[in-house]
Amino acid sequence: MKLEYTLTLADYKAALRIHMRQTLGRRLRVILLRVGIPILAIAGLIAVSIPGRKTELRSDLIAIEIGLIVLSFALPVARYFDARICFKRIFPNPTKVPTFCAEIDREGIRTQNPGVSEGLIFWKAIVRFAQDEKVTMFYIDKRRFLFFPTNILSSAQRTELNDLAASLVVRS
Repeated sequence: MKLEYTLTLADYKAALRIHMRQTLGRRLRVILLRVGIPILAIAGLIAVSIPGRKTELRSDLIAIEIGLIVLSFALPVARYFDARICFKRIFPNPTKVPTFCAEIDREGIRTQNPGVSEGLIFWKAIVRFAQDEKVTMFYIDKRRFLFFPTNILSSAQRTELNDLAASLVVRS
């Protein structure tokens, strides 16, 4: 099957979301950063506001609380800008958005970024396959993956791709 597609920032963000759900360690890190730090900040504010505590301890806690509150707001903003910057690094020439090509068969996956790169990845090199309604991903390593939008596949192509991945992806 031959696919032609153009990547968007929404596709890249969807790939990052599915990537973060792949292992327990990544899920726990997301929970800690998104939920744990704000909870610590709120608990610390409550502890600081209790009257009758030592003033030295209170001043130390206030400094820690300011840092936690800044982290609670800065981490989502940094994550937003980091995703945009990494997406822009995919394209060497920002003035034109390229059309990517992928050809998937029993031999492997041929990818082509016209004018930039071409490659063939054998099924033996793919260690994991992940797919949801937005993105289809082929992992080459724990942290390296190829992805394309799932919505470019017809239902027959999606079934064929799932059958190929089920039979040819090497289980680690």
